[in-house]
Amino acid sequence: MHRCVVEFATTVSKGALRSVVDALIELGEINEIVLQHRVTHYHSKELLRRLLREAAVHHISAPRLAGMLEGASCVVEYYQELSPELVWTGPVPAGTATRQTEQVMLEVIRGARKRLFLTSFVAYKVDRIVIALNEAADRGVDVKILLESSEDKGGNLSMDSVSLMRGVLPRARFYAWQIRPEEFTGGSVHAKVAVADDRLAFITSANLTGYAMERNMEAGVLLRGGEHPRKLADYLESMVSTGVVEEL
Repeated sequence: MHRCVVEFATTVSKGALRSVVDALIELGEINEIVLQHRVTHYHSKELLRRLLREAAVHHISAPRLAGMLEGASCVVEYYQELSPELVWTGPVPAGTATRQTEQVMLEVIRGARKRLFLTSFVAYKVDRIVIALNEAADRGVDVKILLESSEDKGGNLSMDSVSLMRGVLPRARFYAWQIRPEEFTGGSVHAKVAVADDRLAFITSANLTGYAMERNMEAGVLLRGGEHPRKLADYLESMVSTGVVEEL
């Protein structure tokens, strides 16, 4: 039972965990149908089903389960502040618990208060990411996105990701690596990172695509606090200020 509690608390987003705990407290009973609506990702839903099955086997009440999840959440939050978090999308070996790419990307975007910088080779079909980015813009967050240019604009991409994303993210600021020194001829924007407010940095193999968020085998790491998110944010901003990348 305790293993299921820890696995659920370490895998779902803070918002989803809070929503499940609130529902347990408000309902006073375990209603799987209601609780399943409190999480969105299919992997989180499966972990919730396992958790609720174990709770039934051990006759755990809704208030007690809520308390167990709250306690696990506090421990997890403290641990996460001290160490990087491995992020994995794809087949998950039995007995392991990692959050998936989209879950972590959404945490970074939703956690931004002033500045958010994303880079990717390509971007399309990421509806939940787009919603979160527009919500960030609504909060007054300065959203910057660096993408590879299309072939007709001097880049290496057969499609125009910038135009696609600009159509659904009207308040974001888009950048491209247009002037490339001779030693970088033929090079591409291949970095995939997301940095929020100098304090959250997600470094991943995943592009901003639907398959990368949920179906590809992708790996990454989330860094909270410390010098590395700040250094990465400063590096990205310096590329803008020095003209290495240009706003479109």
